[in-house]
Amino acid sequence: MIMRIAISSDNHLDVNQIDPHWAVNQQADWLVSHRIDQYYHLGDLFNNFQRTQAYVHELQQRVGGLIKIRYLAGNHDLISGIREESLEKLADPLYFHNSYFDVPQTDWRLIGINGWYDYTFSPYQVDRVKVAHWKRVYWIDGGIPQRETDQARLARQINDLDEQLQAASQDKKKVILLTHFVPTVELVPPMPSQFNRARQIEFWNMLWAMLGSQRFGEKLATSAIVKRVVFGHLHGQPPVLKVGGVNYYNAAVGVKRRYREWQMPTFMAQWEKRLIVWEL
Repeated sequence: MIMRIAISSDNHLDVNQIDPHWAVNQQADWLVSHRIDQYYHLGDLFNNFQRTQAYVHELQQRVGGLIKIRYLAGNHDLISGIREESLEKLADPLYFHNSYFDVPQTDWRLIGINGWYDYTFSPYQVDRVKVAHWKRVYWIDGGIPQRETDQARLARQINDLDEQLQAASQDKKKVILLTHFVPTVELVPPMPSQFNRARQIEFWNMLWAMLGSQRFGEKLATSAIVKRVVFGHLHGQPPVLKVGGVNYYNAAVGVKRRYREWQMPTFMAQWEKRLIVWEL
């Protein structure tokens, strides 16, 4: 039995000014016509969790029992519509955080972990207070309700990942990890050469502080069972990168109005181009 898996991230339907009902029908028709068995979205559908959740459930209803739809939460989804404590205890069968799926008749296991960031991609990691202040003042994530530090939030994600990997190892599984945030520092692009003013350099390093966590990457590097990782959050068109024994794939659609984030003229063409499809 061959199972066809499709994975996307960072559709940003509201920011891209895409009508969600139109997008549901377009994506559902594509998934059905291409005989997809499972479709995963890795976060950042809307700037509101309730809209993200409603969209995913509408898509599931639209494809019926032919396809299983699953989703993770990115930072944009968490800006409004849910609180942190509710996210951790969410009773939603389509929500894939801290969950897994075993592909029948194979030794593949898909694991979902939202992820987060702890500033370890940035030279400012040594000044957490400064980064946290910049985030509150300048960055969209500053509006996300959060009772704990970013480091504490990331630590919970690491713990969830560790428990999932231990269970997969005991079950003798090969792992495909699905996450929203950038999972290892090797994926972070270098600072543009034209950034030579102090404010430009500060902005770049602050931004990179909130991409992901090298602690996450170190955990993956020490696990011999993780073979593929799919992530989002980083827009553009980064190539597949192999680090150690792990292949890293970026599935982000991105935002059309930003420079060079889209390679195609329409949303559906861009979604299809960035879509990752595997037969397992």
